[in-house]
Amino acid sequence: MITEATIKRVLYFPELLPDGALPDITAASEASPTMLDLRQFPPLLVKLSEVAIDQNDSVEMRFKVDDKTLNVLAGSMLDLRANNFSLWAKSRIYYNLYNSSAGNLTDVKTFFSLWVIKPTIAHKLRLGIPLTPEEQKLNKDLGIADTVEKGLLPLPPAYQIAREYQVIQEETHGFQVTVPIAGVDVETLQPLPGQFLILTKLSADPGTLSSDLIKVAVDRDYVSDYVEFPTWALGTTDAVALGKEINCFIPALHELRIKLKAGVSRTINIRFTVQKVAMTNIFRARWGLVTEEELPGDVYDKVMAGVL
Repeated sequence: MITEATIKRVLYFPELLPDGALPDITAASEASPTMLDLRQFPPLLVKLSEVAIDQNDSVEMRFKVDDKTLNVLAGSMLDLRANNFSLWAKSRIYYNLYNSSAGNLTDVKTFFSLWVIKPTIAHKLRLGIPLTPEEQKLNKDLGIADTVEKGLLPLPPAYQIAREYQVIQEETHGFQVTVPIAGVDVETLQPLPGQFLILTKLSADPGTLSSDLIKVAVDRDYVSDYVEFPTWALGTTDAVALGKEINCFIPALHELRIKLKAGVSRTINIRFTVQKVAMTNIFRARWGLVTEEELPGDVYDKVMAGVL
């Protein structure tokens, strides 16, 4: 489950974190515990996207985005496929399920992805977030407000990624692994010098029963269990679950380890996609890997401003 503690461990902005749940929901009630309720993430921004849900006319998807609410009938959604959501939040993001029927529901499947973004000056201008004195000076020096008003900034995450991330190689890895109750490491990857890795997609068998508790876990740069994803959320059979995947965007500068966990021992097929990306001055600046003085010209200022 993504919590405020997860958000605090984000390092290499922007990151897209995967999550899922299969709650039991009592009649005329919301799922408990709440699947997603984040409030202590400012000054970061978050964006909830690619929300998938079991088709069910008795289930209502309930969202709260800052001070706005959105309720959506799950029976009208694509059946356990990513639907078109792009919910930006500055102060709160909430997602839960409500059971409107007179009977209890079990193992209602849903999954989603959450972007975590460190706002640039361009983001702040677009969203009406106050600038610091230093940011105000950069805004004036670089004419950022004019570019924002033209609609050219801030860059949408997908365009920013396509523009900045120089993918040297992309690989999809697949394994069949017998998973003990203690869990097992599936693969550990390290980038080559001058590169870093990005985990972009995950898929795996759900096991035989939801109570098997099959989960994919990801260690990133020596942080254990950075994210976990319950594979039952993808579907109840191997063919259905492996016929889809959840998107993520998790960079790793030193090490990326993919693991499987289980409540009972099962043999599981797992698939994940990794990109090998060139390390550039944009990322060195954005992720605080160098000082301003170590970069040429105004690269540092332009990265902080959101121009680069």
